[in-house]
Amino acid sequence: MKLLIVGVLAAILAVLLTATVVLGYRSEQQQIFRFMGTGIAARVDVLGKTPAYVVIENEETRAVSRFPLTPDGGLVARLAPGIYRLSLPNDPRSATVAVPSSECVDLVLDFRIPAIVLRVPGEGWPIPQQA
Repeated sequence: MKLLIVGVLAAILAVLLTATVVLGYRSEQQQIFRFMGTGIAARVDVLGKTPAYVVIENEETRAVSRFPLTPDGGLVARLAPGIYRLSLPNDPRSATVAVPSSECVDLVLDFRIPAIVLRVPGEGWPIPQQA
């Protein structure tokens, strides 16, 4: 009888965790900006106050640009296709992102934990994966 109760509680917990992840994913997906063309559309999550900008460095040319963040952490950077390194001011961590020649890359940059980049597909499945 105890084993049955533990099994039922584990099943309920699994359903609740799955629902939480799916709802959180949909919420993040609706908050990320999208645009036609190439570049990066992102949501930046940090502990504390959101910085004013993100530093984006072109890996090929080493050109460095600052792109402003919205108060809630939104970022829109129209960039030519290539490989870019994104970092926050005064933070040694960075994320490398490849911008393809055909679309805008949608990301969630989470600088609260070591896994900092999550690639979000434009619509529906598959679930986001680490990039």
